[in-house]
Amino acid sequence: MPYPAGHLIFFVLLLFPVAIYGFAKAFRKGKIQRSDWWYFLVLFATGSFFSLFPDISAVFNMILYGSRGDHCSIGSVPTHSFVFAGIAFIGGIIPGMVLYRQWNKALAVGVFALASSFLHLILDDMDKGVITYLYPLYNEPFSLYPFMTSTLSQTGILYYIITSIFGVLLFVLVVMMSFLSLRYLGFGLRYDPFKAEP
Repeated sequence: MPYPAGHLIFFVLLLFPVAIYGFAKAFRKGKIQRSDWWYFLVLFATGSFFSLFPDISAVFNMILYGSRGDHCSIGSVPTHSFVFAGIAFIGGIIPGMVLYRQWNKALAVGVFALASSFLHLILDDMDKGVITYLYPLYNEPFSLYPFMTSTLSQTGILYYIITSIFGVLLFVLVVMMSFLSLRYLGFGLRYDPFKAEP
């Protein structure tokens, strides 16, 4: 997805609908307090930011050079890789710790941020992006979704089947990471408000 709006729309439609549904259901029943909105909005903002995080180099290029430039790397380090997306995990722990003040809840926010960043990689891969998933172990870009951009005869049957299976498993893993971390934080199909321990 070349545009930020596309990444945000897919984040809301694929990773955050369970939280929206559970929260809206509790709101309709009048079970939401003012403090509950902070938890919801911080999770939404964290997920939204990290769903755009791999394109952070485009922001730097716009500020420094006035053009988007190469949005897939900062210097020689590719921003579209699992290692760079791992920064989202650490970046998600920080607002999680500020909000919940418990390590287990903060780690769940980190997993949610990581899932949001991984979704960005998947969407760019489907849109013929340059994804160096395994940097620094393997520095060449490759696609986990060859069926989106090429035919079976262009890639070879073994590569086509293996990458297709891994691509689908990665997508399922990202969705499950998001749903399970949101459920742990109380944002499942039934909203469970957080109660701070004394």
